[in-house]
Amino acid sequence: MKIGFDAKRFFFNHSGLGNYSRRLIESLLKYHPEHEYVLYVDRLNALDKAHPDALRILEHYGNSASNSPDRYTLVMVDAPKWWRIWGMGKRAAIDGVDVFHGLSNELPWDLPKSVAGVCTIHDVIYKVFPSYSRWWDRTMYHWKTNKAINVASQLVVTSQTTQKQVESYYPRATGRSSVIYQAVDDAYYSNENSRHFIHDEVPYFVYQSSFTDRKNHGALIEAFSLIQKQTSWNLKLVGLNGPTLSALQSQIESLGLSSRITCLIDQPKDVLISVVKGASGFVYPSLNEGFGIPLAESLAANLPMAVSNIEVFKELVEDLPVYFHPNKPNEMAAAMMSITSNEIQAQQRMKREVLLKKVDAQSIAKQCVELYQKVSVRG
Repeated sequence: MKIGFDAKRFFFNHSGLGNYSRRLIESLLKYHPEHEYVLYVDRLNALDKAHPDALRILEHYGNSASNSPDRYTLVMVDAPKWWRIWGMGKRAAIDGVDVFHGLSNELPWDLPKSVAGVCTIHDVIYKVFPSYSRWWDRTMYHWKTNKAINVASQLVVTSQTTQKQVESYYPRATGRSSVIYQAVDDAYYSNENSRHFIHDEVPYFVYQSSFTDRKNHGALIEAFSLIQKQTSWNLKLVGLNGPTLSALQSQIESLGLSSRITCLIDQPKDVLISVVKGASGFVYPSLNEGFGIPLAESLAANLPMAVSNIEVFKELVEDLPVYFHPNKPNEMAAAMMSITSNEIQAQQRMKREVLLKKVDAQSIAKQCVELYQKVSVRG
C-alpha cells in the first residue's frame, strides 16, 4: 500500500501531537517497510526549523538506510496555508495514495473517494471542558473535527474514554472508530542503569506537562506544601511554557517552596527524558486527558505513580497507581506520600509488564496497518 500523511505536525509541532505523529510514522517505517509512506509538507523554506527527531527519522529510514530501498517519499509543495484543507487531498490521489491518515483531528476536504481517509481524534476536551479554550479556538476545533469525521472512512481514537466522548458529541462517528493507543518512545524504557538524579542526588516527584489550567499544577503545588515536612523528596515540574506558569511560580514563592520545587521550561527531549527517568516517583493531577502519554512514558520508566482518578487513566493503567481526586489536595498529598513506600513501589512494579503491552510500538504499528488494509479502496 501507499499511505499518505499530512506531515505538518510531524515536522513542526514540538509537543503532544508532534510526538504522536513522529512516533507512529517511525514505528510504521521500522516494522512495516513493505509499504510506502508519503509525507506531505508545504513549508519549503522552513525545514531548518523542523523538530530534530523528524529529521533523524527521515535520515535513518531514507536514502541513508543501509541496504534498503526508500521507505518514504517526502512531497514538498510551495503552496498557500489553506492547501492542507483544499489541495493536498487531490495531490494524494494523483500520487496514487491508497490511504490518507490525518494525524491530528483533521483531513483534507478535497480527499476523493479513490483515497480512503483515516483520521486520529485525540480528544474533544473543547467540548467536555469548554472553559479551557477560547471561543474562537473551540469553534475551529469543532469545525475541523466535524469535517474530518464526515470525510473519513474510519476514525482512530486514542482511548475508549475518548471514543465515548467523540460519539456523544458527534453521533455520526458511532461505530466508525477503532481504539489504538499511543506508543512510547523507546528511550523512556527503564533498565538497571537508567535511574540517575538530575542536578543533585535528592529523590523527587516528577510531573511533565504543559503549563495550562487543565493540567492542574496549582493543586499539585498545594498538595506538596502539605507534605513538605514529611518527605525529603522534592518536586520537578517539566513542560512547555503556558498561560499558568507565572501564577504557579508566584504560588511556589509565596509558599516558601522555591528550594523544593523546580520548574524546567521548554527543555529539549533528551533533558525531558533524563528528568523523567531520573525521578523516584510520578504524579499526574490532570483534570482531563484524551490519552495521557506522560502516564505511559512513566510506566515505561518504571516509576511509582500517584494519579488523578479520571476514567482514561483507569483504562490505561488499571489498578496499578495510587489514585486521588484531582480537586482534593489532601487526597493528592496522601497518595504522593504512599508512593514513597517501598511496599507500594514493589506492588506497582509487579503489574507493569502486562500494562506495557498496551503501548508497545510494534503492536500499535500492526494495528494501524491492519486498519489501513481494511479501509483501502484498492484492497
